[in-house]
Amino acid sequence: MWTIKRLGSWLPVILFLSPGQSASPEEKAIEPKAEQVLREMADYLTGSSALAFKAEASIDEFHETGLKIQTSARRTMAVRRPDRAASNLDGDQGSRSAWYDGKTISVLDKRHNTYSVLQAPDSLDAALDFLAEEYDIVLPLADFVRDDVYESLSSAANFGVYVGLHEVDGVLCHHLAFANDFLEWQIWVDAGKEPLPRKMVINYKDEPGEPQFTARFLSWNLSAELPDDLFQFTPPEGAQELKPESMASRIGLIKEEKP
Repeated sequence: MWTIKRLGSWLPVILFLSPGQSASPEEKAIEPKAEQVLREMADYLTGSSALAFKAEASIDEFHETGLKIQTSARRTMAVRRPDRAASNLDGDQGSRSAWYDGKTISVLDKRHNTYSVLQAPDSLDAALDFLAEEYDIVLPLADFVRDDVYESLSSAANFGVYVGLHEVDGVLCHHLAFANDFLEWQIWVDAGKEPLPRKMVINYKDEPGEPQFTARFLSWNLSAELPDDLFQFTPPEGAQELKPESMASRIGLIKEEKP
């Protein structure tokens, strides 16, 4: 079997910030047009109390020979603010689902029929921070469903530009680009009446080989009807419960330390 070095198994995707990493105002050089478009997109997303999206994503990983290998997955996510979320991922590196009900986070590895349940804070933002800080787990594209989308996507940027109007799958979009010392990220925002994100690309400059993550949003629903049972987890028949640390290690959710 070939061995692939997994870069956090889709998880170091966004969530750029940890405490102390925010760029100070005097360090920032973000063009007003880029800031305006990003804020309009963020305000549009945060104006929804119940939303859902589907996305296709790919990330570069590394074969034992040093070849760069692209793996892909399809992600769906539903959020009901302030304390409900459900997500599902099916792709080359696994198939798993997660649920947050305001009290617990449940993760199911569907290929191996194993799951874990852990106690969590009582808001979605706090739960996402808890996963990142305690287990090094980051849900892909979670920045787009946080309470402050603009802050989450922009506060780490030292530099930002408005690139121009470019198409994504035939849709004309505002193309934005941002950077700091260790990441570069681009966002394409629909230039029509609904300023929805259509695409995102992240380059990990400080990782060996500078791997790239790409996501295309296939659909958005900002007025979704999301019943309570969507966010409740029931273990499948015969499923084995694992400790969270064992579950994270088994499905590759713990990010490898850089050499």
